[in-house]
Amino acid sequence: MESINMVEELSRYNLEEKWNDYIGVQKEVLKVLRKEAFFANNDIINRKTGIHIMINAKGIKETVGAGKRFQALPKTLKKYKIATLRHLKKIIESAELIADNIENYHDVSGDTYAYLRNELIIDGEVVSIRISIRKKVTSNWFWIHNIDEKKKVPNYSTHP
Repeated sequence: MESINMVEELSRYNLEEKWNDYIGVQKEVLKVLRKEAFFANNDIINRKTGIHIMINAKGIKETVGAGKRFQALPKTLKKYKIATLRHLKKIIESAELIADNIENYHDVSGDTYAYLRNELIIDGEVVSIRISIRKKVTSNWFWIHNIDEKKKVPNYSTHP
């Protein structure tokens, strides 16, 4: 399982004043990813299924988008999401397929979705990541990824 350091990952971006401005976050993230040639050599193959998946700027914009995709998340989850972006290729390569060929009820284009899951260690904490892949007739594209929040369990009984 891959391990990353949140401070090190977030230091690549200038986001301190932008966390509540998802457009500003999108622009900064895309600028840095392009500068680092993140979108080059982008044919990712999931080892467990053989599915070829590409990541493009549109998928990054979608994952760092309006509403519950990014804008409405608590700051901690926003940070986790940004910290994992550069590691998406490795995460996708070793992810487990949890659902495939799921119909898109919002669009009649015929595209379907596949859903992957993987885990990663961020600052010593195991974090579960769900990845949506948009499957088109000609190719498969990374669409969005979500960080699953862990429910905190008190270390004491809540019963009398």
